[in-house]
Amino acid sequence: MNWQQLDSLSYQNHLRHLPPAHKLSFGGALLLLVLTGHSFVQLLVFLWMGVWVVRYARIPLRNHLLFLVLPLSFFIAGLPALLFELARSGSGAIPADALIAWDVGAYVLFVAPASVARALELFFRVIGSLSCFSFLLFTVPFAEILQVFRRMGLPQIITDLLMIMYRFIFVLLDTSYQLWMAQRSRGGHQGFRALLRDVSMVASQLFVRAMRKYESLSMGIAARGHGDSFHVQSLRVHARSPRYEWESVLGCIILVLLESLIGGWRF
Repeated sequence: MNWQQLDSLSYQNHLRHLPPAHKLSFGGALLLLVLTGHSFVQLLVFLWMGVWVVRYARIPLRNHLLFLVLPLSFFIAGLPALLFELARSGSGAIPADALIAWDVGAYVLFVAPASVARALELFFRVIGSLSCFSFLLFTVPFAEILQVFRRMGLPQIITDLLMIMYRFIFVLLDTSYQLWMAQRSRGGHQGFRALLRDVSMVASQLFVRAMRKYESLSMGIAARGHGDSFHVQSLRVHARSPRYEWESVLGCIILVLLESLIGGWRF
């Protein structure tokens, strides 16, 4: 997915007309439920958010899944640390019900059932949280998120920094892609050592170009007579939808009741 598409889709989705404060409240409530709830409720939130993003907002399924894949790759990269444990042979720290165990010299590398349960619990929490973020980022333009934050009383210096950081995410992604493709067109990325060298060159050049972009942005802002803060305006007229409001409220109530029946919240 072209990450600049994320910004475009947030302005073109079919839930664009709904008030951004309602969507933020809805996504925030479900995110809180995911962070404190059980795996079954987290899975239900993941599926329900998928319906909102793909069916109601008409975001292509491919974009929704690709948005989930990149953060999930960090979870997968951390799986070995979650699953595998190391203990000295005969120390008594190895559980009798260990699923897998390998002798590594004087130590034993093993996977305990508790580790698998912990990884599964974290997995459902991750996908539930990511689905909430996917709903917010695909259906609420970032400028409107900042407007809501300002109405909530968040200091302007923080919203200004968030705006600049959001802008630079796309600038850095675009610049790094251009550098990467330039290296490939010159015959780079041949072999593991060359790949590491090329990656380090991209990182160093990316820093230089980012600083140049920052200087250009500072000069542009100063030339336009920048005052104390950025002004974020939305020309879109929002309208409430009783149908979506009823579904969101009713769904949240059902999930809260279900969580209470399962065993309540875990803090």
